[in-house]
Amino acid sequence: MIKLKRGDILLIIIIILVGSIWIGLRYYNEKTQVYDPSSLNAVITVNGKFYEKVSLAGEEHNIEIKTEFGHNILKVFDNGIQMVYADCPKKISMAMGFISRPNESIVCVPNRIFVEIVRDESTVTDTDDGIDAYVR
Repeated sequence: MIKLKRGDILLIIIIILVGSIWIGLRYYNEKTQVYDPSSLNAVITVNGKFYEKVSLAGEEHNIEIKTEFGHNILKVFDNGIQMVYADCPKKISMAMGFISRPNESIVCVPNRIFVEIVRDESTVTDTDDGIDAYVR
């Protein structure tokens, strides 16, 4: 049996505290992030190759993906997207639920489908009107 000394216990506590603080700050940062829902797109890749880029601000519609790996249906609604059908065995991608924030994703490993929400960079405005560089 391993005997823990006072320094070992102190080190474990410090590591747990630092990790908890880091995760808490990251969670808070993601939840307070401000973005325009009309500037969001879902980028769909199949087998690592670009398949389609879909705007999330439009009407409700379904995207049917039939490939040699399987059949999936994505539903775009309420400024987000959700996997509503997957013919893979465990259907984990359907359990990932509705995503509507930047950097959220849905992954269907057996059918090799990856859906990620990204910001449309053309609609992002630079609010900093200051100096970009100073050359002497």
